Amino acid sequence: MHRGVLSFSCRNQNVRHMSIIFVSAAMNDVRHNLSPTDRVELLCWLTCGSLGAYYLNGSWPTAAFHVQAAHKWLDRHKRQAEWLAIAKLSAIAADLAQRHSELVDADWARDAVEEILDSDDLNYQSELVLRVLDECKRALADKRPAD
Repeated sequence: MHRGVLSFSCRNQNVRHMSIIFVSAAMNDVRHNLSPTDRVELLCWLTCGSLGAYYLNGSWPTAAFHVQAAHKWLDRHKRQAEWLAIAKLSAIAADLAQRHSELVDADWARDAVEEILDSDDLNYQSELVLRVLDECKRALADKRPAD
């Protein structure tokens, strides 16, 4: 953020000095609304995160987990979303993760799940992530935009 102060004097005897403080966002701090591709990727992030949490804890994550994970993704990708969009995507992610919980038990997927847990972004070359991404695309194909 850039911060500046604009000062000027006024001839009014009751006001000797006035300062106006303005704050402007730098161009690289601008956040954009979610595009359809962003929605799919955020849904994939939330679904994979749910699968990872289930793998670690043996139980499904709470709504607070999804909100925190969504904001982490949004911040990293300089995107913004209404709370309702996040709630809808989180609900879809929880449903997808539960429907595909067997993936965390598959020997071939174990390394991919651990990679998800250890990274700040998804590896879209991973077979597990590609499967989840396809499911996310299908899940959002027939739904109205989440915003």
